[in-house]
Amino acid sequence: MKNHLIFSILFFLLTACGTSNLFPRKHLGTYHGVQEAYSVSMNGEPITVPAADYELVLDYGKLWITSPKQKLEASYEMKLETELYYSLIVQIETGVVEEWQLWKKGNKLIRKATAPQPDVIFLAD
Repeated sequence: MKNHLIFSILFFLLTACGTSNLFPRKHLGTYHGVQEAYSVSMNGEPITVPAADYELVLDYGKLWITSPKQKLEASYEMKLETELYYSLIVQIETGVVEEWQLWKKGNKLIRKATAPQPDVIFLAD
């Protein structure tokens, strides 16, 4: 009986740890967004980076970003939860770390600006 109780508690703890989700399943799926054109300076000369369409697939702990020129994989962790959104720390396979916001209402995911890139607002399909 004592072994059965210990085994049950251990099973419950392992199951609880393995099934913890960051946010409701309704937020998972495909999102689309447009990165607006922006300017950078190279050797004192201004260069315009053209606008780009992005497709993003969001899953628990992973996301995939596809643009016309590349496909990137990233992982993320929830930094905090507010009344309006989940703050995510996203680590892209290139080594870049960014802060994103997954909004609870409105089906949107915002990639926060990192100079010189502007925000990208992804909307769920």
